[in-house]
Amino acid sequence: MGQWDKELIACLPPSVRIFASAGAGFNWADVDILAQHKIWYTNGAGASDEAVSDTALYMILSVFRNFTRAQLAARTADPEIFTATHKLIATISQNPRGHILGVVGFGNISRKLAYKAGTALGMKIHYFDIVRADSNVEKELDATYHESLDELLKIADCVSLHTPLNSHTHNLIDERALGLMKPGSRIVNTARGEVLHEDALINALQSGHLSAAALDVHYHEPQVSPVLAGMENVTLTTHIGGGALDTRIIFELNAMRNILAVVGEKGEFAGEPLTPVNRKAFEAVETQ
Repeated sequence: MGQWDKELIACLPPSVRIFASAGAGFNWADVDILAQHKIWYTNGAGASDEAVSDTALYMILSVFRNFTRAQLAARTADPEIFTATHKLIATISQNPRGHILGVVGFGNISRKLAYKAGTALGMKIHYFDIVRADSNVEKELDATYHESLDELLKIADCVSLHTPLNSHTHNLIDERALGLMKPGSRIVNTARGEVLHEDALINALQSGHLSAAALDVHYHEPQVSPVLAGMENVTLTTHIGGGALDTRIIFELNAMRNILAVVGEKGEFAGEPLTPVNRKAFEAVETQ
């Protein structure tokens, strides 16, 4: 629907009480301006946790085991390409077990990923977030906290991105950040395309500094980079991290639950939403 900015939000009638999104992200809506109009913004927080963490887990396996290169070779139906790729992949692939997974952003999705990658793949979990997790969460997931993103990037064998897109995270992983990563390391992005600088990623892959990448989200989405699309060491999907039927159903149910919690029978404010995104800004307007 495009960007819900100041100009578009101003067109909404004063009777609007809530903007209930049947999705997780909110980078396309100015939630603070909605709050200034006394409009709650809610999302489907939690609905896609399982699906997105599963997608990230698949992508981690893919970048370590070169599954995309193998699939492309198999789909040629050419016996010579099949045989050559069979031999090559055994010499360039590794098992994830024992390697360090660097998680950027430690919310519900990435904590599920940490559990899955730790228990199923035997990876060592390290993370960075602007807010440190409780000690019991770190103990349960056997997760090591880093006080800076730079520290995490320097030690990770694979980095997985899980941050929202905002003014602070736009191009968060740029040329400098990628340069801090280990030679031959890997990166996975199931967050938002513009968190990872596309040209810097291409340069890091072409130079061999990164051995592989996996992207469910794209910088100019829905346009996928033709350069990245031509790389056999890059796994690409069509923003389907949360794309499961049960996820969609829960998204829509949560949107309706938020509406029913906020809007009364006569259109008045009846209460607070279940998953508010702009609570701080909304409450600031209330106190003015």
